[in-house]
Amino acid sequence: MKRIQYHRYGGPGEMRLEEFKPARPAAGQIAIRGMAASVNKVDWFVRNGGLKLMTGRRFPRTMGTDFAGIVEAAGPTVTRLKVSDEVFGTTPMRKSGAFAEALVTNESLAIVKPTAISFELAATLPVVTVAAWRALFQVAQLKRRQAIFVNGCLRNVGLAAVLSNMIGANIAGSCRGDAIAEARALGIG
Repeated sequence: MKRIQYHRYGGPGEMRLEEFKPARPAAGQIAIRGMAASVNKVDWFVRNGGLKLMTGRRFPRTMGTDFAGIVEAAGPTVTRLKVSDEVFGTTPMRKSGAFAEALVTNESLAIVKPTAISFELAATLPVVTVAAWRALFQVAQLKRRQAIFVNGCLRNVGLAAVLSNMIGANIAGSCRGDAIAEARALGIG
């Protein structure tokens, strides 16, 4: 199996595609055959050493947080997901590992992928969708018929804020001029 990893903190030149032996899932963990992964700011921030107090100094370290794939094995105590489930989610930040042909993550960090979306699309959702969900519903406590304005409504977390349409909130937002039709098609005024 192969994965992207690095042997010291630094820029993109530190990344290497290398062979590795996949870990077996422990209690509460699932082993995933990676089908897609996406890059976000967390990935390059960790690789550059921005979180080394949390992630440590043991190398090699593997890259990637957001993934989509197929469950290949489940550790003891796993009850919600089963072998052959198509899932998407994140890896634990201390370990990362989504840029790999195989990875292990906690069952609590993955959910079943809707059949209507591709592995590639599903892999783009975890970090930005969770950030939008927390901002809208946990912090701002957005309710039905409330209005919000999303700056950069077609980018990353801004696009995920379209979730507020699900509860009947009114969204206005800013985007580049040539994308106004796309924003309106998503229900953003």
